[in-house]
Formats: sequence, C-alpha cells, structure tokens
Amino acid sequence: MNNAASHPIAAFTSGKVTKQLNDQSVGGQIKTESGQAFTLIELLVLALCATLWPGCDSGEPPKPVVFNPSIPMRVIQPGHYTRVTDIRQQVTLTGGFWIGTHEVTQGEYESVTGSNPSFFRGEMLPVEKVSLLQAEAFCTALTLRDRGAGRIPTDMLYRLPTEAEWEYASLAGATTAFSFGDAAEEADAHAWSAENADDKTNLVGQKKANAWGLHDMHGNVWEWVSDWFAAHPKDPELANPSGPPAGRHRVFKGGSWYHEAKFARSTSRFMMEPGMAINFVGFRVVLAKAVNAN
Repeated sequence: MNNAASHPIAAFTSGKVTKQLNDQSVGGQIKTESGQAFTLIELLVLALCATLWPGCDSGEPPKPVVFNPSIPMRVIQPGHYTRVTDIRQQVTLTGGFWIGTHEVTQGEYESVTGSNPSFFRGEMLPVEKVSLLQAEAFCTALTLRDRGAGRIPTDMLYRLPTEAEWEYASLAGATTAFSFGDAAEEADAHAWSAENADDKTNLVGQKKANAWGLHDMHGNVWEWVSDWFAAHPKDPELANPSGPPAGRHRVFKGGSWYHEAKFARSTSRFMMEPGMAINFVGFRVVLAKAVNAN
C-alpha cells in the first residue's frame, strides 16, 4: 500500500505540489513530489473528493459496510398491536426496526463506555443502575463505533425504543397481557421476577424467548424507553406514538427481579427522572434509520 505522502489526494491537500508546464500536453500540469502529474481539472476533482469523502485524504478508502451490529438483534417488521389499558387502542408502527435479542449486558456496556455502574456484577448480567442519560450516551457511542467499523450504514443509529415499539416487540403478535398469555402464574418459564429471581439479576437469555426471538422482555430488569411520562392519549387509533415532547420523568417497561410478575405485563409502565438510576432498571437498544435519513 502507498504511504500518505505518495497518495495523490494527500499530496494535493498537504500543499506538496509544484506547477510545471508541459509542452507535450494541452495546458499546464501540476506535479506532486512523488512525480505524479495531473491536470488542473483532475486536481479539482481530487480536492472535491477529499472534501466529500471522509478518510479520502488519508489515502485509506472508507471501510465497506458489512451489516453486522455489535449487539445481537432481530428485525421487527412494521405492523400494529392492541394496547389494552382502561380502553383498547390499535397502535400502528409504519417503520421497521431492529431490536436487541436481550437487555444490554455489562460486558457490552463496558466495552463501549469503559465503565460499569451495576450493583450486581457479571459480564453476561444485564447492566443496571444506569440512568436514561447514560443509556442514551451508550447508544451514541455505539453508533459512532459501529459506523466507523463498517458494521452499520451511516444512515442508521442505535437508540432507545419508543414505548410503542417496545410494547409491539414485547407482545410479538400476541393479543394477551404477556407474550405468553394472560396469567402471571405462567411467567416462571419466561421471566425473572420476585417469585423466582433469588433477589438478584440473572444471566440474560436464560428464559424462553417470545415468538420473535426476544429474551427477557418480561422481568430481569426494567428497560428504559425514550418516551416522556404522561397519560396515554385516548384516541382509538394511534400511529407511531412517541409520547409528549418534554416532561419531568421518562418511562421504563417490562418488570424486574425485584417486582412480582404481575407488574411485567407489556402495558405496565413506571417512570423516573432521566438522571436517576437504580439496580432494577437497565435498557435494550433499537437500531433504525436516522430520522433525517433519506
């Protein structure tokens, strides 16, 4: 591989060029120190490339994207589900997304941030005692890392799911309170809760996955979502709801090792200030097109 000094764009952008007239050609040429000769038009094209193509001026082309997210994920197709609270609402999601097959582990969190805030310790335990602000910072850092490594396209990013995306993925096509039915008494095979968790978090992925291959959507740790907390609107039909634009508290979903299984219903919700953290709240990430992507 040529070094940067011999790369035409590096030579041009570093200013190491000398103009030289060449009687054998039409018009003048510019010659780099390495002896490469270019017309003025060619150099203008190279300069434009150096401006618009990140990494071009270093002599290294950008890494080709081979879709391979750092976190195991499942693709979720657009669709709708029924949210049952004091009323029944049809919630429609018009865009697909990818979502983690499990809650973000301590190993995954530490590999990105270099820190681990968790109370219970273990590489394959879910990260917890993590605030929403820390979860969002993790998403931003992971996006930059995976884009730079060519693992995801530059028009995609990691983020927290909306509450509607979380509920849709949690139910996985079910029309019941849980992905596995309506009875909390049947939760043991599907969720870590106060009834079976032995007062601690447990390794991710040990309980049965839902119909879409997602583990621990019920129990183990509650999971932050992006919505600010407010009462749900009462419309019978909602499309791509994302909560109010501002507020004091953010929502978390799904139940935990500390709470009884009845609190792990897909529609259950609790809230906390975004800068606060506790040892029964973690998060799961979504990978989706950036909002301003074409």
